[in-house]
Amino acid sequence: AVVSTQSTGDDKRETEKSRNNLESYVINMKVLLEEDELYRAASTEEELEKMQEALRAETDWLEEESWGETFVVFNARLAKIEDYCDPVTKRVDEMKARPSAIADLKQAFNLTEQFLQKIYNQTEELRYHTATELENLEKLMTSTKEWLETTTAAQDALPKNVDPVLKLEAMTTKRTALERDLYYLVRKPIPQWYKDKLKTLMDALKNSTKTEETTKTEEGKKTEEGKKNEEEEGKEEAKAEETAEGDKSEEVPVEAPGEEKTDEKPAEEKVEEKPAEETTSSEEQPKQESKDIEKEEL
Repeated sequence: AVVSTQSTGDDKRETEKSRNNLESYVINMKVLLEEDELYRAASTEEELEKMQEALRAETDWLEEESWGETFVVFNARLAKIEDYCDPVTKRVDEMKARPSAIADLKQAFNLTEQFLQKIYNQTEELRYHTATELENLEKLMTSTKEWLETTTAAQDALPKNVDPVLKLEAMTTKRTALERDLYYLVRKPIPQWYKDKLKTLMDALKNSTKTEETTKTEEGKKTEEGKKNEEEEGKEEAKAEETAEGDKSEEVPVEAPGEEKTDEKPAEEKVEEKPAEETTSSEEQPKQESKDIEKEEL
């Protein structure tokens, strides 16, 4: 009795849930077909009339005849009404998700191109991916690009109320295949021979760098020493010039050989002085004569 009561309760809850699911789907689809332009654009006139008629019939059944039915019946009727509406619903879902799916596929193209460009920019001795691996990846990317361009052009030519040719599932499958091959090469283990070769190249580069740094250091030292020598030479020259100027200021004039220092005036000056003495004697003579005459008179 206890088991029977529990089973009855579970069935009742399941029936209520199934009834609610059917009612919600019918109401939502009626609103979308009447108000959503995308749903109306994705439907042909025949499909639109068929869906609306099925939804009206389902509403009438829910209001008048559904009482006492089990969850099995509700689930079956929900599956049937979904069959009427699924073609349009799928077209709308495709239209809404298509831009994002195309962007994801193009992003996979970009990543693949960047990887290949990085590898091709390296010298062959620094590559550990085989030529066949790189060629296959490039071919896959190229063929996927061509498919996307061709299918996109075909899709753009179709009306919205026709099933799409550029489908999300196909784009997802192709993107997954390209990313799988790309990530395989990106994550490919580095072989030991490549590690050894890379180490040798890095050691050579380090040694070359050290040699350049040592050369620059030595050149810098020489340059500094040259500057110091120039400064010292300049200081010595300046001191020499100062010493020379000091010697010139203290230098005494030197008499020429054969010349004798004398206080006597030149002969011409002696000659000129004699007339002056005669003049003085001639002036004093009249005075003496006048004195003599005065004495005689006395």
